[in-house]
Amino acid sequence: MIEFILVACLSGAPDDCRTETRLLTDLTLIQCMTSMQFLAADWANDHPDWRVQRHLCRIFDPKRADA
Repeated sequence: MIEFILVACLSGAPDDCRTETRLLTDLTLIQCMTSMQFLAADWANDHPDWRVQRHLCRIFDPKRADA
C-alpha cells in the first residue's frame, strides 16, 4: 500500500500547518510519484485557504509514527 503525504499551511497564518495523508491501494509507488502533483493540485483546489508546502509518496508502514 502506498501513502500520499501532503503538508499544507493556512494562507493567512503560515505557521498554522497540517499534515494530510491518504492511503492509495490502487497505485504503485512509481504511479504515485508521477501523479503526486495532480493529487496535490486536487487537494489545493478543494482547500482554497491552504497552501501546499510539500508532498511525497512512500510505502505505507503501519509501525511508522510520523506522517
